[in-house]
Amino acid sequence: MRNKIHSLGVKLTLSFMFLILFVTALMYALTLTEIKKALKEVVRSELSAISQMMALELNGADGDVMQKLQAGDEKTELYARIKTKLKSFQGVHPDIKYIYTMKKNGSEVQFIVDPMYGDAADPGAAIGEKYADANQILLGGFEKSSTDADYHADKWGTFLSSYAPVRDSKNELIGLVGVDMSATTVIQKQNFIGMMIYLATGIAVLLATVIIFIFSVTIIKDIHKLNRAASDISLGKTDVEIGVVRKDEIGDLAESFGRMVTSLKIMMQK
Repeated sequence: MRNKIHSLGVKLTLSFMFLILFVTALMYALTLTEIKKALKEVVRSELSAISQMMALELNGADGDVMQKLQAGDEKTELYARIKTKLKSFQGVHPDIKYIYTMKKNGSEVQFIVDPMYGDAADPGAAIGEKYADANQILLGGFEKSSTDADYHADKWGTFLSSYAPVRDSKNELIGLVGVDMSATTVIQKQNFIGMMIYLATGIAVLLATVIIFIFSVTIIKDIHKLNRAASDISLGKTDVEIGVVRKDEIGDLAESFGRMVTSLKIMMQK
């Protein structure tokens, strides 16, 4: 008996499966890269919207309060008012790792309110504490909404951040509000999307393989029928039943076999 691995059905199934796997792997690699880039842009837009919304919340009276806060005021009601508002806003956006306000003092960038201040597990910054890792994106946030194009690192970790200016009741710029999303969170979002694409691709390949296998089996089944009919005809049998009805090339071949059997019967009757 012929080894099944050399059968036409197996060859057809494997050939199509390898072709599908190659095309799918190529599409997966190209699509995943672009989707990760697109997701990062979505996160940047989300951060920008959050920082601007928070700035709108702080504009006016809260801006006046921020302007008055001095080093050592961390236990005052005014400080608690801004801290509570920041923490409340952060609670609505759980992906935000840190939210804080800052001001410029000469050439220095200093914290005003950091809700994490006093947290033993993750100590934040006190009023007036210098931020030593200010980049151009952050500095631009004192004048207009500004969002990192890529991750940046400081002593608290690696983040994607966005900043928006805060104004007082006189509509004068007095500082900014910043929001940080951990690079780990962004990457987890990207990896989740990648996993979903991977699963969808795997399911599609599996379904395609099953469909191709079923298609191959039907073809091989009819070819086997034609092969048996040809063997019977070669033995001079005239009562051969082809039993193949298709509307393709194999069907045409079955009809030719049928005509051959009819011709053989006529010749033998003569």
